Amino acid sequence: MNFNDFMAKVRYWDNRSAKWIIRHFYILFFEIFLVCIFLVFFGNTLQVINISDAVSKKNIVERLLLTNSINTLIIVLLLLLNSFWMLYMFNSILRFRTILKEINYNLSKKKGN
Repeated sequence: MNFNDFMAKVRYWDNRSAKWIIRHFYILFFEIFLVCIFLVFFGNTLQVINISDAVSKKNIVERLLLTNSINTLIIVLLLLLNSFWMLYMFNSILRFRTILKEINYNLSKKKGN
């Protein structure tokens, strides 16, 4: 086995291991992290909705604070949903990148022969 074949095998296994790490660790970690944050804020939203029944209609300050907290929760939930979408897009870009790397590797290997 000459040096070029050995380096080709090293590049191949490096590419395979990097692909496995990217798919199974980083994306899964961020998905789990975002789902936990989403569940916490969703539970908080449900508590705010339950509090809205206890707020009196005559007290304007309490109504304003409730409206402000609901608006803030809507913004946070929309940002979390945007994070899920960005994570999905990032995952798609990484998959396209690895597919293009494999195509490039296979074409360069055929060119050398």
